[in-house]
Amino acid sequence: MSRAASRRPSRVTTNGRQSSGVRVLRWLHSTSRFGREIDTVFSSIRKTPAEVAEDFGSPPNYYQQLVESLELPDRPELTKFERALPGEASAIRTVARIAASTVIKNYSNAKEAHPAAKAMRDQHAKSHACLRARFVVNDTLPAGFDTGVFKPHQTYEALLRFSNAFGTRESDRNPDGRGMAIKLLNVSGRNILSTLVPGLPAGEQDFLMTNNPVFFCKDVADYLELMKLTASPGHGLIARLPVPARIFTFFFPWRIRQGITFVATALHRIESPLLATYHSMTPYQLGGDKVVRYKVTPKQTRRPVPRRGSEMRRDDFLHDSLVAELDPTRHHAEDKAVFDFSVQVRHAARPDDVEDASRLWQRRSDKTIPLGRIEIPLQTFDGPDQISRCEDLSFNPWNSLPEHRPLGGLNRMRLAVYLASMQVRRRLNLVATGADHRVAPV
Repeated sequence: MSRAASRRPSRVTTNGRQSSGVRVLRWLHSTSRFGREIDTVFSSIRKTPAEVAEDFGSPPNYYQQLVESLELPDRPELTKFERALPGEASAIRTVARIAASTVIKNYSNAKEAHPAAKAMRDQHAKSHACLRARFVVNDTLPAGFDTGVFKPHQTYEALLRFSNAFGTRESDRNPDGRGMAIKLLNVSGRNILSTLVPGLPAGEQDFLMTNNPVFFCKDVADYLELMKLTASPGHGLIARLPVPARIFTFFFPWRIRQGITFVATALHRIESPLLATYHSMTPYQLGGDKVVRYKVTPKQTRRPVPRRGSEMRRDDFLHDSLVAELDPTRHHAEDKAVFDFSVQVRHAARPDDVEDASRLWQRRSDKTIPLGRIEIPLQTFDGPDQISRCEDLSFNPWNSLPEHRPLGGLNRMRLAVYLASMQVRRRLNLVATGADHRVAPV
């Protein structure tokens, strides 16, 4: 067995479809130059995490210490619902390093064009707005659901960040996922993240949502392989392929279902962030015995502002739509945008349900339970100071009470990756770790 083949992840050799695909590529390798180039792509996929990090390259020397000084907690102990993959901890460290290096790389490029540019997130870099809101728990809840932040009659001040999923600022007209991050403030109890990383705010609860029910990567192994194709320079043909072509080689032919999810997420066009439905995609624990996904659905309490075709073609039309729909001078003072907040409960959840974030939950016994609502009052939000504070915000699924613990490998990865991105971004932007998120009452 060759040295390259011996490094191949076991899931490639044990999956019949992938093994057949590799055999076809080896045949192509022996018959054509094109086949040899395609096989080079899969040689990159078979690299170890250390080799991928080396391929990605180091950031400039004066930033290298930021990556070397990352302070990442150990992986939390697994719950009864979870099952870790072999080599998962090493893969998570590699992805965290790639995320931190991506922040630095994009920051360096931006500074060349705009000296005042700030470091942005490695994902969901472009914000449409950060909004003041109120999270209101329903007056009555089914038995077993009144736990953690979900206490009947409870109301929280909240911050919402609407964003595009891509890692750099791109036009809103481009295919992309759309995100909604929710931060509840003044929450009673110490969250998991502040316990793992001393110095971070304790009285918060974050919910991270995207406008698609499931993720296009199944687990940490999938995500690392995708990072190898998109973040690593690679060799041979992969070094010359544009990113969309690299992504195509990841999904097709053996991840067709996930590829369809990826395309559907990117092509799902929305007219306004206030009219989209958002999902957590990854699972969470509710109390001690339930596995859930979160869902946020717009509730039409007033008609949206009509938009002209020319307005929908602007690069920032999603930001512009929020400005128009929340403008205090254009609407009655009592008007507001409202979302319903629910959980989808997985009946008889098993580790496969938790560890595969690409799987839809469609059992007849699965239930969707409404727990509360999000109220967004009319407001202005695009002043320079407001935009700056918006960019300094940090969200993490582990910024969560223990009753709402994140579950699954991708959430275990997000703990390290989001912290790595935050640490580097805040150091580059000279922002204190325990930034103050207080807002005026709404």
